[in-house]
Amino acid sequence: MYKNKSKNTIWIYALIFFTCVFILLLLTGYSQIKFNRSLNEYRNKLISSEEEINISSHNLKTALEENEMLYKKIEKLNKTLEEKTAAFNELEEKLKNKEKEIDERIFINNYELLLEAEEYFNNGEVIKSSIILLEKMDKRKLDANGLKKYNKLKEKIYEKAPWEFYKEGYNNYIEERYKDAKYNLQYSLKISESEYFSDDCYYYIAYSEYRMKEYEQVKETIKILAEKYPSSNYIEEAQRLLNIIENEIKSFEN
Repeated sequence: MYKNKSKNTIWIYALIFFTCVFILLLLTGYSQIKFNRSLNEYRNKLISSEEEINISSHNLKTALEENEMLYKKIEKLNKTLEEKTAAFNELEEKLKNKEKEIDERIFINNYELLLEAEEYFNNGEVIKSSIILLEKMDKRKLDANGLKKYNKLKEKIYEKAPWEFYKEGYNNYIEERYKDAKYNLQYSLKISESEYFSDDCYYYIAYSEYRMKEYEQVKETIKILAEKYPSSNYIEEAQRLLNIIENEIKSFEN
C-alpha cells in the first residue's frame, strides 16, 4: 500500500512537473511569438522610416534642383530686365535729345520768321506778308527777348493791318475777285471790328457773297451788320440787297 502511495505521488509530481514544463513552454512560445511580432513591427517601422528618409532625401534633392533652376531663371530674367532697362534709358535719353533738338530748331525758325516779318514791316512792304509770318510762329517757343520783340512788332503791324486788308479787299471787290475780297475783308474784321470802316467790310462782304450766290451767308452777314452797327449808312442798302435776294429766290422757285 505504501508502494502504491509512492507511485501515485511520483505520478502527481511528474504531472505537475510536466504541466509546469508545458506552461513554461507555452509562456516561452508566447514570449517568442510576442518578441517576433515586436521585432517584425520594429523592423517594419525601421523599413518605413528608411523609406520615409529616402523619400524625404529624394524630395529634398528634387526641391534643391528646382530651386537651382528657379534661381537660374531669376538670374536670367534679372539680366534681361537690366538689358531692357538700359535700352529704355538709352531710348529715353535719345528722345530727350531729339526733343531738345526740335525745340532749338523751332526756336531758331521762329526767330528767323520774326526777323523776316520785322524786315517786311520796316521796309514798308505789304503788311499782309508780315502778319502771315507772325501767324506761322509759335510765340511760346520764344525766349523773353524774342517775345518782347514779337509783341512790339505785332502791336505796330496790327495798328495798320485792318486798313491794309480793307484796302486790298475793296480793290478785290472792284476787280470782281469776290472770293479774295471776302477773305481780305474778313481778315480786317478779324484783327479789329472797331475801325471806322469796319461796317464797310461787312457791307462789301455781303455783296461779294451775293455775287457768288451765297444767299444764306448774305443774310447772316447783313444780320451781324445791323446788330453791330445799327447806325451804319449801309443798313438801308443792305436791306435793299435782302429784298433783291428774296425776289430772286421767289423767281427761281416759280
